[in-house]
Amino acid sequence: MKVLAIVTALPDSSPGQRFRIEQWARYLEPTGVEFTFAPFVDQRLTEVLYAPGHHVQKATLMLAALGRRLSTVLQAGKFDAVFLYREASLIGPAFIERLLATRRIPLIYDFDDPIWLPYVSPSNGFFSKLKFPKKTISICRLANHVIAGNRLLADWAATHNANVSVMPSTIDLEQYPTRPESSADNDVPTLGWTGSHSTLPFLDLIVDPLNELAKTHPFRLVVVAHSEDIQIPGAQFKVIGRKWTAEREAVDLYDVDIGLGPFPDTGWTPWRCHGKVLQYMALSIPCVVSRLGILPDYIQDGWNGMLAGDSAEWVAKLKQLIDDRALRRQLGVAGRRTIEERFSAESWAAKLGEILRAACK
Repeated sequence: MKVLAIVTALPDSSPGQRFRIEQWARYLEPTGVEFTFAPFVDQRLTEVLYAPGHHVQKATLMLAALGRRLSTVLQAGKFDAVFLYREASLIGPAFIERLLATRRIPLIYDFDDPIWLPYVSPSNGFFSKLKFPKKTISICRLANHVIAGNRLLADWAATHNANVSVMPSTIDLEQYPTRPESSADNDVPTLGWTGSHSTLPFLDLIVDPLNELAKTHPFRLVVVAHSEDIQIPGAQFKVIGRKWTAEREAVDLYDVDIGLGPFPDTGWTPWRCHGKVLQYMALSIPCVVSRLGILPDYIQDGWNGMLAGDSAEWVAKLKQLIDDRALRRQLGVAGRRTIEERFSAESWAAKLGEILRAACK
């Protein structure tokens, strides 16, 4: 089976894309499913896309990307099925998807965020106006099968398509082996956070609780993001920045004792799949995360992680984990087991194979 994977980003550059189709493709290819990836962006557009300004250059490169998309539509007849992640184009209505539909090739549509809701990028305010988020409805209706990253997204998709499956974002356990356990009792524990430039502001939600915690429990905070130069205004604790790379994604979290997952109860966030929480759990890192959206489906409070609401609860639960190393290990082991049993890329890739084969029939 030959599958055309229409994606937004270059390989190994987008967390959502990597935790979904890129992982699943690696497991399906040995079974006879051959994937050809067609990203919307190229290297030049990737380099300037999230940088402020550069409007003329961005516009020129976007037009070139649209030209590549039209070429992709012409080549689609060589494939048995099309797997579309999120959208065919970062701008404009669903005209690329409608052109694909005229080729009468089975279309599998996958999304892991509420992309039908408006979102204004802090670095691309102008281009955000060209996003046409409501096109998600049209794409759902054009698809033979819709795959959603969690039950909340699936419930919405089911109002536009009768064939909807939930496939969570997953962890490739071959790339996330059990981390080596330190035999030393570290005097200063390490709290950790990983994410993108767009989610880094979420850390501001817990600066006050972390400052309160620092008064009685010294710690350092490791932040894995787009740059080593991480500034957290008002922080009264040590912050260490690490630039994210795909190669070191797991290794850069090895020294983290407690993972942090603060999320605002606004906009896209309650609907999202929150892959960073799955990363912590895969590495046996006990985590404290916000009690909202799909997160209570991942975390059973006090068994494989902890859920927190207000500032007082954040402080209390972080103190509990810092003071009790045995509890950290217990929650970490249970978190790893949760990933192995419910969120492994290998097991969910088989589900995608079933969906693709059914669509081609």
